[in-house]
Amino acid sequence: MLRSRLDMAAIALSGICMIHCVASVAGLFAIGLLSAFGHVDEIFHLTMLAFIVPVSALAIGAGYRRHRRLRVLLPGLLALAGLCLLAVLEGAMHGTLWEPVLTSLVGVCLVVTHLGNIRACRNCEGHDDTSKQRCAV
Repeated sequence: MLRSRLDMAAIALSGICMIHCVASVAGLFAIGLLSAFGHVDEIFHLTMLAFIVPVSALAIGAGYRRHRRLRVLLPGLLALAGLCLLAVLEGAMHGTLWEPVLTSLVGVCLVVTHLGNIRACRNCEGHDDTSKQRCAV
């Protein structure tokens, strides 16, 4: 159950981040207008990164220990690496359309990974012996 809750928390955090990115481009919501206040936008990004990376890493790692599916683990690790890389390159891309587009793409990949993680763990908890063959006890 904790694995599923971590995945759901990571999905919610990624969703907030993607909403912020879309709002930044569209200028529709106050959360997207944080860039008008200088460093507040940077603080928001670093805070979100500080929450998303450990929660996602714990969820994906715990899920992998259970289901042993590399097709869930590897995209998740690549998405987390991409998110960290985008944070490092934020200064160079700030103010361009690439920053929110790439961040949103990575966020979608992360959400899909967490959904796959939840599904793979549920398959391990099911009664199908063929799906349990890969699962750790």
